[in-house]
Amino acid sequence: MKKYLIISGALVLLAAPAYALFGVGDVVFDPTMYGQQTLQLQAEGVTASALTTPGGAGLWQSDAGYLASLDSNLNGAINSAQVFGGNFPGWSALPANATQLAKQVSTIALRTYAGALSAAQQQAGGFANEDSHLGAIEADSQYASGVLQALQANTEAQLAVAQQVQLLRQLVVMQITLEATKAGEELNERTQAQATSAQSINLGVAPWNVSP
Repeated sequence: MKKYLIISGALVLLAAPAYALFGVGDVVFDPTMYGQQTLQLQAEGVTASALTTPGGAGLWQSDAGYLASLDSNLNGAINSAQVFGGNFPGWSALPANATQLAKQVSTIALRTYAGALSAAQQQAGGFANEDSHLGAIEADSQYASGVLQALQANTEAQLAVAQQVQLLRQLVVMQITLEATKAGEELNERTQAQATSAQSINLGVAPWNVSP
């Protein structure tokens, strides 16, 4: 029985945690565990740095000035509904200064076509700068070393796409202006000729102005 008690006591001593010699209840310092915890904290610190360190932003610049310069090509041309209505009055007989008005209409119409062509050429000449901008975004994305940097590079790419959409919309506006000018000029000329004929047949009195 004594032998059994001695063996049992030894097992209990082996299973119990080690204590320091300088005081009962003080756990002995474990350098291995401390090293593991230090490495874990360092790893967490690196992760936090990757989430908060910027570096992929700052490439975007507003195209507002460039878009305004493209639109300025229509200065002195058909560039608003008011200018359109002033040059294409519609159903009315040709006045005495019809020749001068026809010259004015043809001049402003040609300015519109020339302005739209100039704007398109300006955009075509900007492809090299656009490629340079996209290359800078690619470099930021390629060398991003953290999560935040990668997110910022992706945002720059999305902004570049948005700017391309703006330029496309500007070309669509020019195209609509051209089509409206062409259609307005043709319809105005046709209706004025018809109105002039109707007034001539009615002995110089505009029939659409006669009260019933």
